[in-house]
This record gives sequence, C-alpha cells and structure tokens, in this order.
Amino acid sequence: ADGMNSRVRECLASDDATEFTSWSNYNPDKFQLRKWTSPSSHQRIKVLQLPPRFQIPNGEGGALTTKSDSIYAIRSIYTGPRNYLSLGLLPMKDNNAVRSTNIVTRPDHEIWKIKDGEGARQWFEKAYPRMPFGKDGGMIPDEEWDRFAKAEGTRFPHCQYSPGMGISNDKGTCGIALVGDAIHAFPPDIGQGVNAGLADVVALDMALQGKDTVTGEDAADEDESLTLKSNIDRYQNQHEAEIASLIRLARFGAPYQYKQPHRIDVIRRKIWTANVILRLLLYKLTLGLVPAQCIMLSQDPKLTFRQVMRRADLTALSFKAIALAVMGTLLRKRFGLP
Repeated sequence: ADGMNSRVRECLASDDATEFTSWSNYNPDKFQLRKWTSPSSHQRIKVLQLPPRFQIPNGEGGALTTKSDSIYAIRSIYTGPRNYLSLGLLPMKDNNAVRSTNIVTRPDHEIWKIKDGEGARQWFEKAYPRMPFGKDGGMIPDEEWDRFAKAEGTRFPHCQYSPGMGISNDKGTCGIALVGDAIHAFPPDIGQGVNAGLADVVALDMALQGKDTVTGEDAADEDESLTLKSNIDRYQNQHEAEIASLIRLARFGAPYQYKQPHRIDVIRRKIWTANVILRLLLYKLTLGLVPAQCIMLSQDPKLTFRQVMRRADLTALSFKAIALAVMGTLLRKRFGLP
C-alpha cells in the first residue's frame, strides 16, 4: 500500500527484478499498469481557503450565511472554455473550521497562468462580482491569495489498475500482496477511492484466512492445503475481476460532474446525461427490471463492483438488441424480405 506510484509494483514490473525470476508464477508484464483516459483525467486541482461561515450576497441586498454541513457550487460569470470556473465546497463537521473550495479545471484554464496573489484576487473579483473578493475589506487575506497563486496543485490520474496483485515463492514461505492505490487509481468522480482500498484489505484478509474473497466461505477443499501461496493466489484470482470492474465504473460513472467547458466536453456531457436519463426512465417504467445507470447502482452497499457493471452491461446489451431488431425490421421492409 505504497501509493499510486508504488515502488513495490514498479519493482515487480521491471525485467531487472532478478530476485523473483525463480518464482514459477512470476510474470513482470502482469504488474504493468493498464491505463485509460476518462473525461476527467488530467484535470488540475488546487484549493482556495475561505473563512468559516462566509456569506454569499444575493440579488435582494441580503446575504446567505454558509453552513459547514452543506454543499455549495458557486459559478463564475465567465462561461468560456478557458475561463469558466465553479467553486465547489464539500460538507464538513466543524462549523468553525476554514472552508476549502476545490478549483478543478482543464490544464489550459486561465487560472494556471496567474502566479501572483494580487493577480489572482483581481481575476476572482471580476469572475465573481457579488463575492467580497475586493482588496479592501475582502474576506480572503493577501497571504492566502499569494499561497493560492503559487500553488501548482495536482492532476487527476488515468483510470488505471495493475492486473498483478499478488505473488509468492513456490514454497509459500514469503509473498507480496498489493492493495489500494498501488493496484488501482482513478479521478475522484465516483467517490470510491477509500472504499475501494478498504475493500482490497478486506479481500486480502479473507484470502489469508483461507476464505473465498467473494462469499467469505471457507475456500479449502480436501485436495487443497491453506498455504501462503494458495491464499495469495486466491486473492489474485478472485479479486482481479472486481478491480477491473471498479476501473470501468470510474471511466463511465460520473466523469462530467465538473462541467468541463470545452465544446467537445459539452457535447459529450449532453450524450452522457441523455444516457443516464434514459436508463433511469426505463428503470422506473419497468419497476426495476432494467437496471439504472452504473453510478446509481454503485450506491447500493449490497452490490460489488462486478455486480454493478454486470447490471449496467445488461442494459447496454438490451439497447443493442433493440437497435438490431429495429434495423432488421427496417431492412426487411426496405427490400421486401419476409
């Protein structure tokens, strides 16, 4: 569990890792990352600190006092592909704590060209004319503007995972198992990063106890002994499909929640939204016979990631079957076939 850039995984993926070549099941290619770019991959993010219970002026001369347990999204007056901005604030427990707002944009956004605090303050003052971002009496001190402007932030990763999750020597006296970001990483769209890491730990724990990682039942039979090797192999064989499904969920679940403003993003977001609405309507019209969109299914704690994506795939197959049936009917009518 040494993070997204796991040195342990990199060592296992290297052809120079001669210490593992005597292990019969060792294959460095299995530990090479499989990567996909989702619509939210490579977006840049940094944080601007706002005071606790800050006020949002309204059009009637009053102001809304924010609460820590509420979610806020404050849109800029700019709407262009390189200057649109939304200040996103997630809920917190402490109402007296500083509120952190996430700045999430494409890498070519204007905000990343500003390197001085006063320049950042002026940009926000123009983008949010109602907000108290002025130089005199503003709610954000100069020190915070300077810190924000100089911060480089970070970038959302690819949707990626390592097919190799564990390995042991032939005698079963030692082994390696990977969990968390060391085997999977993805943008935070679906809110499953911590959950997925904990699920890895639970699956590994069950495997090391000689249990099936899916059912939790005893996995050994009369012909199998519970060795470290067999337990790590079980973790590898049973949990890999779960991780592959998790990455598919990250790719298609909710990649446009940041309202990426590029024109191609806008078009794709409309298509994605239409797909979500269509699946939701079919789900309600069929009384649950047709599953909802995968991000909605993922909210059910009883479903594994594999079950979520299998149900989503069932809907996709239904769409394809209907489309083929309609095309077949039209072709028969067009050419007068029986």
